Amino acid sequence: MSEEQTRQSEGSSQARGVTVSDIQELIRRKEEIEAQIKANYEVLESGLQVDDEIVEFGSVNTQNFQSLHNIGNVVQHSEGKPLNVTVIRRGEKHQLRLVPTRWAGKGLLGCNIIPLQR
Repeated sequence: MSEEQTRQSEGSSQARGVTVSDIQELIRRKEEIEAQIKANYEVLESGLQVDDEIVEFGSVNTQNFQSLHNIGNVVQHSEGKPLNVTVIRRGEKHQLRLVPTRWAGKGLLGCNIIPLQR
């Protein structure tokens, strides 16, 4: 048997080694991965968004806010812990929970918070 025929024979025997249950398992894993991607996307969609107006960030609110340093201090002291955040988004109030976490970029939130320009 030539080398080419041997390779073809090995390839077809490997193809015969795949069972219906192997394929079903791959489909199940694919569906799990897609569900996880969807869940992660929904988390991203529900987090802070451009033009959200923050009215409460942990212990900082509209009554005691002095500067962005207040928010920075809350974030630093809340690393790894859930933080309640209230925003006004397109005129509606939304309650969010953020967990400040180290990542590859700067800071613990993965975004920049800037003062509202009125």
